[in-house]
Amino acid sequence: MTLLRKHSLWLVVALLAGIAGGYLAYAAKSVAYSATAQVDVEAHVVANTTPVAPNMATEKAVATSGVVLESIAQKLGTSSGDLGKNLKAVASGTSNILSITCTMPSPISAQRCASAAAAGYIAFRNATAAPAPAQGHDPLHATLVTAPLLPISPAGLGKKILLPVGAILGLLLGIGAIFLRDHLDDRVRDRADLERCLEAPVLAMVPRVPRRAGRPARIFSRAPLSPAAEAYRHLRVRLEPIISVSDRATVLLVASGGIREGRTSVAANLATALAHAGKTVILVDADLRRPALSAVFETGARPGLTDLLAARASIEEVAVPTDVPGLRLVTVGGLTDRSADLFEANVLMRTMARIRDQAEVVVVDSAPIRAISDAITLARLSDITLVVADLRRTHRADASAVGQDLRTAESQTIVGVLNNVPRSLRKHQARSRVPGGPKSLAPAASVPSVLAAAVPARGPNGKDRATFGASELGRHGPAAGPDSGDQGD
Repeated sequence: MTLLRKHSLWLVVALLAGIAGGYLAYAAKSVAYSATAQVDVEAHVVANTTPVAPNMATEKAVATSGVVLESIAQKLGTSSGDLGKNLKAVASGTSNILSITCTMPSPISAQRCASAAAAGYIAFRNATAAPAPAQGHDPLHATLVTAPLLPISPAGLGKKILLPVGAILGLLLGIGAIFLRDHLDDRVRDRADLERCLEAPVLAMVPRVPRRAGRPARIFSRAPLSPAAEAYRHLRVRLEPIISVSDRATVLLVASGGIREGRTSVAANLATALAHAGKTVILVDADLRRPALSAVFETGARPGLTDLLAARASIEEVAVPTDVPGLRLVTVGGLTDRSADLFEANVLMRTMARIRDQAEVVVVDSAPIRAISDAITLARLSDITLVVADLRRTHRADASAVGQDLRTAESQTIVGVLNNVPRSLRKHQARSRVPGGPKSLAPAASVPSVLAAAVPARGPNGKDRATFGASELGRHGPAAGPDSGDQGD
């Protein structure tokens, strides 16, 4: 039922399409009227003979045979070929009643045709024009039982039947299409699905941001009371136990498997939320192929990360203040054909150490993990890797591959964020959430035990299940308790 509620609009469209199809079927069929005459066919009792039971299959063929049709067609002023298309004979069950039906464009012509057809068959079977001795030797005798009535409504299915049948068929097709699409859809479905794929807890579900709310990457500043802003506050609170236990600046890498999954929006809003909480934050744009943070904060072209890596600029020159107090931005800087070669591990390590000295939290917006190797290098140097998955775009196989890549890179802590979550799914997940709530909000001393209870079963999509031991806790994030927020990019 949850799946049908999720796609209720599809069901409404399918229902309306079915009704429209029923109406079109009614409008497309030609109007015709049917009249029926019933004839009783019995064995002709002849002295000193045994009565012969009528073969009704034979009598149906006789009633529509060419000899009978020829005589009827002459009376009606039509051809036997045209008459044969409109005439049919049906035997009524196991009885000897033969129903002769004629379908014509008008009620009167249908009644007249049925009367003539019944009379023609009776005349042929009883051989009324033959001498009496010949009639006496005929084994069968036909008698008119019911004369055809004048039809008052067109033959066939009317609107009262076609429209409900169309509606039912439309609903069935709609339901079938929904379940087929759901079966073939490999995208991440919900929070639990993403946790199984990443083998790590999901800390927040960020709702879709309506277009009228402006750019999703600035939703925390532009609409601080919106559900999306509240989701980022919730994410900040969930991360604080990990950030607070570190004795140095925490590097938080925001990554995703592919493009357009909301990675930049999550990085910008999370950095803003941390700055609003009193942290000194540096936001770094490390996506050399599709840099976006300079446009988000409207800083324009200026020296940035590539210049810092190439020793062409200092931290003070590249870390530009933003309109958010406590938040500075390091743009991607000047790009050349060899910019990607600057992401050499030792150079990057020294540069990140210099950036750490300037802030309490460093938030890094990386390139897609599945497309660019830069993100893997950054993951090795980060304290927390936050994987963003878009409910509309991220496939399970990609999410599982991202989790595996990060574990291979020995990323210290992996957590997830589900982006572009509709309101209906957030409400459903809130109702179905296991009681016990926000254990990740416990004091820092209890974080290891909280992590142990929070990590989901191992294996892609729940396969090869095994729980994490205490020795693995350092590589995974805090518990996935309730979230109050929503967002989307």
